[in-house]
Amino acid sequence: MSEELSVEQRVHLLASADDERMAYFVKQVKTFEQVWSLSNEEGFVMVETDEGDCVMVWPDADFAAQWAVDDWDDCEPVSVPLTEFKTNWLPSLEADNIDIAVFPNIEDEGKLIKANELAEALTA
Repeated sequence: MSEELSVEQRVHLLASADDERMAYFVKQVKTFEQVWSLSNEEGFVMVETDEGDCVMVWPDADFAAQWAVDDWDDCEPVSVPLTEFKTNWLPSLEADNIDIAVFPNIEDEGKLIKANELAEALTA
């Protein structure tokens, strides 16, 4: 389980800068050894950005669930073990040139990062 955050702490995190959310994401993922994304019967959700396709990841199920509305109301938060994320997901995303939106908030703001950069951050 992730550490319990108060509503105020969650709101503050969502309103904080991309780099702060990125730092929180890395800390949580390394501590609890899981990454959260959204999935439906077609698989994990991808979004189009100006730079191309990206996959979104969050530090816990509750943050991910906030995105499961409108176009994604058929999605559910799914956890991916950190080892699987690092050994399967990141190399595959890098090979397909798909970026990762780390901990996007509800304004569609998230740290867009390359798979190899996220791999380094999660290994450091």
